[in-house]
Amino acid sequence: MYEVIVMATKYILTFIIYLFILKIAKLIYIDIKKMTVWEETKVSNPHLKLLSSIEQTGTNTVTEIFPLKNTQIIIGRSLECEIAISDPHISSQHVQLERISQGFTIKDLGSANGTYINGERLSRPVLLKEDDEISLGITKLVFSEGGKLDE
Repeated sequence: MYEVIVMATKYILTFIIYLFILKIAKLIYIDIKKMTVWEETKVSNPHLKLLSSIEQTGTNTVTEIFPLKNTQIIIGRSLECEIAISDPHISSQHVQLERISQGFTIKDLGSANGTYINGERLSRPVLLKEDDEISLGITKLVFSEGGKLDE
């Protein structure tokens, strides 16, 4: 009788382990599928590309992409911002992007170190154009209207 109970327990535990592995595989599949959809949508919609400069080569590479889905987006160091960037030279609420009928405007929110668009200090709200470079502290972002992804 003891051997039957041990054998049944062994089969039940094996079955539970296989179910667990199957559930994990399903979750991984769903996650990968969502990432693929995410990659396609962030390229076709307006977004900001975070650049990381590599000192040795002098070139910039895209390290992260932030989709611009909301009508108002605050960028800053604070975790409460829609786009939070950990750069000590950025104010807690540095700039605001706003979607209007012509595209996106950018406005400095009284930041300590200022905001620069293509090397010029931002003094009033400006309409962003494709490939405009936004400098916040030592961080550089590039605006894209969507439809392509140049790295």
